[in-house]
Amino acid sequence: MAVWPASAAAHTELESSHPSDGDAVDEPVSQISLTFTRPVEPVSDGFIAFDEQGIERAPDTVESTDGQTWVMRYETPLPRGRIEVYWRVTAADGHILEGTFVFTVLQSESGPTIAPSPGPQDAQDTGPVPTIVEPKTPVPDDPPSAATKSPEAPSPTEAPSTPPPTTLPSAGSTASDGSSPSPTTGAEEPDAEVRSTSSFAPQRNSAATVSHRIAEVTRILIFLATMGVVGGLAFLAFIVRGESRDSDRVRRWVSGNAIVLAASAAVAALNRAVVIEREWSAFWSPDAIADAVSTQFGVAAGLRLLGGLVLVGAFWRAVENPPRGPIVGTVLMGGALVIASFAFDGHTVTEGPRWLHSIASVSHVSAAAVWSGGVVLLADLLWRRHRRGADVFRPLMRFSRMAATALVLAGVAGTVMAILVLDRFDDLWSTQWGRLLLAKIALVAVAAAIGGHNRWVLIPAVERHGEDIVHLRLRRAAIIEAIALMTVAVITAFLVAASAV
Repeated sequence: MAVWPASAAAHTELESSHPSDGDAVDEPVSQISLTFTRPVEPVSDGFIAFDEQGIERAPDTVESTDGQTWVMRYETPLPRGRIEVYWRVTAADGHILEGTFVFTVLQSESGPTIAPSPGPQDAQDTGPVPTIVEPKTPVPDDPPSAATKSPEAPSPTEAPSTPPPTTLPSAGSTASDGSSPSPTTGAEEPDAEVRSTSSFAPQRNSAATVSHRIAEVTRILIFLATMGVVGGLAFLAFIVRGESRDSDRVRRWVSGNAIVLAASAAVAALNRAVVIEREWSAFWSPDAIADAVSTQFGVAAGLRLLGGLVLVGAFWRAVENPPRGPIVGTVLMGGALVIASFAFDGHTVTEGPRWLHSIASVSHVSAAAVWSGGVVLLADLLWRRHRRGADVFRPLMRFSRMAATALVLAGVAGTVMAILVLDRFDDLWSTQWGRLLLAKIALVAVAAAIGGHNRWVLIPAVERHGEDIVHLRLRRAAIIEAIALMTVAVITAFLVAASAV
């Protein structure tokens, strides 16, 4: 805490725009620039603008030289009135960000309409003659809209005061009577405060909503399955080694989780195309799928799919043949692919030195999975061994040493990752990412306290008094610890997609 680094504006977000949100521009607008804190790529709708009537004004060209500043150019300047700009991009970490900002154009290319001077026949009229014949546009009392963004394709800011049209005409479309839509005739003073009254940004359809939920579910399954795979492999190697009866059960556990992991990774990759395009047809579109997987997200999904399939194949062969060198090597390769996948998604690819964050992420996931996946198998092992009267003290001591080592490694690596992701200490409670991290830490503390009680109180009691006396307490503690750590895995699934700003 004492050496927490100062803010470095490390996260991907919209840094500025020209015109800015809330600006009143008294000259024709033929280009709009958006500058992000880091390089981004437009996806799906990309950059579009809507006039005050909700007519889509797609730019003629969208250009960028560095990936950070994007310029929307219009051959015909935008009409007078309120202009809402909607942007949707993907960051280097694979997160989809979107938002809107609003400004008002007070002067079109042709300038304001001037009323004709009064003729001689009007000389007797001594009343004031207005020079501008545009009606005043009432200015509502709502505060200016702020640019908004979200980590995994949430809906843009909605203003219920003026509902958006059911369908938005495409750029260059005409009104229903065949005439061109007339520009807004607002006549605000140049220094008038521009206020947002509605949002014409594309609203979330059923495909966007359901695909967002599918993405959440697949992330949860991926983390839970990773916990089962990595924790199961460690349990197989260090806790039940040389005991065929228990080893067979653990191998089946790892195989089942490997199938879930591979299937979840495949669905996540296909669903990513729907998240980007907001259309169900993208789920089977080769071009949309290719765009979705040609990113860091696609690399991570591919490694998980491949790792899961390798593990399933290796353990299927082990059913017919005793595990030997080639099979053990294949299993280790499958586990390594699963673990390595976590170096290619989330904040790992953008925050801090890439090599340092990747090492910290892989170490954190591995250690956390060894502990959390192992404690689930421990609860099952205690119950089965007690039923058949087998020794539980030896596996308890083995797991205690393994879990203690994993806890220390997970804590150190997690601290490094938190320092890299968070810009300021108060981000722990002022950002979504920080609040989820605090919830995760609280649950880990509960699980660690239970583990410490097992290690320093219950295990010595087993040695002194025999396992029958404390078996029920041990098993109950292991189950509670397993539930706490599975909840941590679920929170982590949301943490990797949460905003750290």
